[in-house]
Amino acid sequence: MKTACVLWFLLASASIACAQAPGVPVYQEGRGARPNATLTEQAKKLQAASELLSMTKALEQAEKTSCDIALPPADARPLPPRERWQRARQAHIRVGQFYLCSKCDRWHLDLAGGYAITADGAVATCAHVIAPPPNMKEGWLVAVTEEDIILPITEVLACNPGTDCAILRVKSAQPLVPLPLSLDVSPGDSVWCFSDPAGKRGYYSEGLVSRFVKRPFMSKKESDKLPEGTEIPKPVWLETTTDWAPGSSGSALIDQCGNAVGHVSEIQTILEEPLPARQKKTEATVIQQLGTQMVFHQAIGAVEVKALVKRP
Repeated sequence: MKTACVLWFLLASASIACAQAPGVPVYQEGRGARPNATLTEQAKKLQAASELLSMTKALEQAEKTSCDIALPPADARPLPPRERWQRARQAHIRVGQFYLCSKCDRWHLDLAGGYAITADGAVATCAHVIAPPPNMKEGWLVAVTEEDIILPITEVLACNPGTDCAILRVKSAQPLVPLPLSLDVSPGDSVWCFSDPAGKRGYYSEGLVSRFVKRPFMSKKESDKLPEGTEIPKPVWLETTTDWAPGSSGSALIDQCGNAVGHVSEIQTILEEPLPARQKKTEATVIQQLGTQMVFHQAIGAVEVKALVKRP
């Protein structure tokens, strides 16, 4: 009986070990899963060696509105599903800050998304991803690969907070796997996103392009602070049915050929209309009032990233 149990356990273990295709990662979650602890140690060593870009210098460099880099041409060959996922994953570069917190006096690593756009180290992301958090005492910009290797960010090549786009230069011993940028996208097209929503690593989702809109990225409160007469940028947005969440910002939205057609920027939740003040609120109506009617997933179009690049 004991031998049979051991044999069953070995067979079950082998089945679990082969539950996914070769090369497919299995991410650790729950108790004991602390990948950031290892990354923090890497970041501390790089910071001690003066290899990281300080947030002070990064904000100075973020004043640059264009850069001169050679982008790869868009691909026209549709990729098989697994190959498309692989390209999205290989190009995915997490971007964020390694900083000392002013509230708890501890070191934090705050990461969102980004994606390689040239093999020699140019990475695109959101402008709001590289903005310093409010509780930062001092900090540095960092990039992280899917293999959990910290890559120093050496320069902010170009940035436009008004269109939520930034291009960074990272230092890597190996060539990056870039995503070509494509403007050939239409409502009805399928698109995919590889990101880390709410810290859930490696989430890959599919959806459709719903529509294009043009509106300011800045809120009215922010735009009211600008000098009178300042032209407020209105970037091109892609609204899609693809899933993402906080933590996905800056991650690429790709088409069937593995081209980046935009990157994650915002989520807009449409809630139930408030009940009229005169209407009696029962427990049932309060629950109904708190319901979500719809969630809009909004990406900045690749045309805005291309606008930061001098070369056609």
